[in-house]
Amino acid sequence: MRFFRSFAVVIALLSGLSAHADEGWTDLDLSSARLIAAQTAAPADGSLQVGIDIRLNDGWKTYWRTPGDAGYPVTVDWSGSDNAEPSQMQWPAPHRFSLFDLDTFGYGERIVFPVNVDIPDPTQPVLLNAVVDYLLCKEICVPQVATVSLTLDPGTPSAGLDAQLIDLYQSQVPGDGSQSGLSLDEVTRSDTGNSIAVRVTSVFPLTAPDVIVEGPEDVPFSRPAVDLQEDGLGFTATLDAETFEGTPADLSGKDLTLTIVDGTRGLEAQLDTAALAQAAVGISVSAFLGFVGIAFVGGMILNLMPCVLPVLSIKLLSVVSHGGHSPARVRLSFMASAMGILASFWVLALGAVALRSVGVAVGWGIQFQNPYFLVFMAIVVTVFAYNLLGMFEIPLPKWMSGTAQIGNSDTLKGHFLTGVFATLLATPCSAPFVGTAIGFALSSGTFEILAIFTALGVGLAAPFLLVAVFPGLATSMPKPGKWMLTMKKVLGLALAATTVWLLFVIAGVSGQTLAIVVSVGLVVMGAALWTGRSVEGRGSAIGATLAIVALALMFSPSVITSSQAGASSVATADFGVFSIAERDRLVSAGEIVFVDVTADWCITCQVNKRVALSDGEVRAALEAEGVAPLQADWTQRDDSILSYLTSHGRYGIPFNVVYGPGAPEGIVLPELLSPGAVLDALREAQG
Repeated sequence: MRFFRSFAVVIALLSGLSAHADEGWTDLDLSSARLIAAQTAAPADGSLQVGIDIRLNDGWKTYWRTPGDAGYPVTVDWSGSDNAEPSQMQWPAPHRFSLFDLDTFGYGERIVFPVNVDIPDPTQPVLLNAVVDYLLCKEICVPQVATVSLTLDPGTPSAGLDAQLIDLYQSQVPGDGSQSGLSLDEVTRSDTGNSIAVRVTSVFPLTAPDVIVEGPEDVPFSRPAVDLQEDGLGFTATLDAETFEGTPADLSGKDLTLTIVDGTRGLEAQLDTAALAQAAVGISVSAFLGFVGIAFVGGMILNLMPCVLPVLSIKLLSVVSHGGHSPARVRLSFMASAMGILASFWVLALGAVALRSVGVAVGWGIQFQNPYFLVFMAIVVTVFAYNLLGMFEIPLPKWMSGTAQIGNSDTLKGHFLTGVFATLLATPCSAPFVGTAIGFALSSGTFEILAIFTALGVGLAAPFLLVAVFPGLATSMPKPGKWMLTMKKVLGLALAATTVWLLFVIAGVSGQTLAIVVSVGLVVMGAALWTGRSVEGRGSAIGATLAIVALALMFSPSVITSSQAGASSVATADFGVFSIAERDRLVSAGEIVFVDVTADWCITCQVNKRVALSDGEVRAALEAEGVAPLQADWTQRDDSILSYLTSHGRYGIPFNVVYGPGAPEGIVLPELLSPGAVLDALREAQG
C-alpha cells in the first residue's frame, strides 16, 4: 500500500536531498517555489505529472483550498504555458491550526501540489509557466507571488527523485480511503438539521483524527468533538453548524464535502444532507413508555391549570346541564368533546411532522405569538362570558351556534368544539408537566410525535372520557334550576378574567395600542349584543352594524402591524438582553451567566418569577459581582430563540440555564424553578 511505500520514499528523499536542493528554485523572502516533473522528457502518451513544490521558512504556514476562519488558498495561473493543458491542482491532506477560537487549514515547512498535465503534441517541447499566488502567515501575514517554469523536450522519459517526491504527496491527497486505510462507515444528521455525526474506522491505529466540512460559505462548522475508540481503530466525531451570528444553521438539503485526516492520511466524501439518515434517538422501550406516561399525566393536570380556566367553566356548566338527561345522550356528548381534544392534538402532531419534514423548527405554544390568534381567542372568550352573563340569548348563525352557546348547546358540534377550545388554551401551561415529553417527541420521528401527542390528548380528555364511560356522574346531578343562574354568572366572571389575561398577552406581543383597540372592540361587541336583544325595531340591524365595526377595527392589518412594530422586545431592567455572542463573551470573561427564556403569555414563566426569581436570596445572587443575568423574551416570534431552545432539545418555555467556568456547556434547570435549584446551579457553575 502507498501508506507503507511512503516511508521508503522519505528515506530516499533524505539521502538525495542535499544534491538536489538548489535546482530550479525561485527564492522569495520567506519561501521558495519551483516546478518539478515526474519524467525527464515529454512522454509519448501525452500525459505528464508535475508538482508545485513550495518550501516555507520556519514557523510559517500557507493555506488549503478552504482556508478556514482566515487566509486564502493557493492559486496558480498557467496562462504562460505552451503545448500543455494543466488540470486542477490536487490538495494533500491539510493540518488544522488553532489560535484562540479561530481555526485555519493548511501546511507548514514544505508542500507539493500534484498536477496532471495533458500534452496536445508529444513531438514538440513542453513549456510550463506558472504564477503561484499564496499567503504566508505567522504573527503577521505576507502575500507571496512566485513565477516558476519548466521546459521538457520530447524524448524517452525516465523517472528520478522528483517522481518519488510527487508520489509521496500524491499519496497524501484524500481519496475514497482505500489507499489510506480509512473507511467512512456512517454519517447522520441531527433531527434539528444543524449538526452531523461521522463514524470512521481505520486499518491502522489512529493518532490525531480530524474532520473538516466544506459547505455553504455562510455556514462555518465547529471543531469536531472526537470520541476515539480504545483500540484506536475508529472514532466518532460530531460537528455543529452555526451562522456567523452564532445561531444554529439548517443543513437540510445542503451539499457538503467531508475531509477526514489523520496525519498525512486522508479520505474525502461528497454528502447530500437531504439523503442522510437522521441520528437515532437511542431510547429504550421502557424509557419511551415513560415519556408516554408523563404526557398522559401532564394532560390530566392541564385540566387544573389557569390557562384552561375558561374550559373548566364550560365543563362545569355542561355537566350541570345534563342533570336528569339519559345516559346515552350524556355518553355521546362527552365522547364528542373528547374527540375534539384528540383531533386537535392529532392536527398539531401532523403539523409538527409536516414542518419538520421541510426543515422548519417548531415550538410549543407559538400560536400565542400570533396577534390574529390572540384577538380571535379574546373575542371567543368574551362572547362566552357575555352569553353566561345573560347579555344575549338569541341564536347566532349556524356556523357559530355550537361555539357561542357551548355551555347550553346539546349539539355534537358544540361539544366537539369544546374540546378544540380546551386544546388551544392549554398549550402555554403545558411546560411544567409535559415539557420533557414534548421535547422528546419533537426531536424524534413521526411515530414518537404521534404517540406523545395522543397520550397528551387522552390525558386532557380524561374527564370527558370518564363521564362517557360512567354517564351516571352527570345524570345523577340535580336538574337545572334557578341555582344555575348564579353559577352562570360566576363562570361568566371567570371567563371575563381570562379575557383580561389575554389582553395583557396581546399588549406584550403587539403593544398597548392593539390591546386598547381590542378592549374597545370587545366593549362595542357587548353593546351590539345588548342592542340586538333590547332595542325594538331596528335593534338587530344596529347590533349587527356595531359588531361588524368592532370586528373590522380589531382585525385591521394596519392596527396589528403598527402595534407589532411598536411592541417592546427588550429585557427587564434586572436582566441584559440575551444573545449567543453575549453569552459566549461573558463566559469567556469568567462570569456566571443565568439565562431566562420567557414570554408574557407563559403562565409558568410568571410563576417562576414570583416564586423563585423574586426570592431575596436569589436576587442577591443574581446581582452579585461576576454574575450576569440575561433574558430572552419569546413573547414575539424570534427564530434565533427557537433555534437556541432546539439546540438544547427544548421546544417550549420556560427554559432556564446557567453557564460559567464550572459549566461551560450549561446547567439546565427544571421547568418549575425553586430558589434552591437556582442557587445550587449558580454555585456549581462557579467551579
